[in-house]
Amino acid sequence: MTVLPEPAASRAVLIGTSRYDHLEPLPAVANNLRALAAALCAPHAWGLAPEHCTVIENPGSAVEVLDAVRAAAEEATDALLVYVAGHGLVEQRRGELFLSLTGSVRQRSYTGLAYATLRDVVLDGRARRRVMLLDCCLSREVPGFVDGVEALIDRSAIEGACLLAAVPDNSFAFAPPGEPHTAFTGELLRLLNDGVPGGPEPLDLETVYARVYAALGARGRPLPHKRDGGTA
Repeated sequence: MTVLPEPAASRAVLIGTSRYDHLEPLPAVANNLRALAAALCAPHAWGLAPEHCTVIENPGSAVEVLDAVRAAAEEATDALLVYVAGHGLVEQRRGELFLSLTGSVRQRSYTGLAYATLRDVVLDGRARRRVMLLDCCLSREVPGFVDGVEALIDRSAIEGACLLAAVPDNSFAFAPPGEPHTAFTGELLRLLNDGVPGGPEPLDLETVYARVYAALGARGRPLPHKRDGGTA
């Protein structure tokens, strides 16, 4: 039987960049943050206290993000959930993922937040269950990256944690025109708010991933990826 993580002993950090100085804006990301925070704090869902769900919108520095995640990682003893949405940057030589900030510049990965650093902060925490949700696009970042998206996801995995990632290679699929949310997060929100008829209660991440995967596939959109360390 799946046991829902204890809200009082858990923390969530939601990070998203919708406004950029040098990259295309992603207004749907701002909607993602508000809707996901509301869903996670809703009594019928996880029931997190609002003060235990930190939202960082349009971060200007890596330190701003890392300090918030470190604080949550030090407080959480049951579950730590970290969500990131926005443009992704790829370091071409080593194929490392960098998460964009408001001042990030294309083809200059060092202007973003190194995902490996964020991963280390998550690993240093006390939570026995860790979940990382990456809703990033790699528009015009993939050319020249010979290893491919699958290799990028493999390098993004976290030991002892569950990673769900949407890393499409074009912005159209990432944020469909006329829709309030990005494709991946939109399907995730639909599940959190509407549930799964006949599904387990509470929902486990295996069910969530399978349903999101099927829904995106049925709509001809890029499929998500999952790497499970067995604790989620």
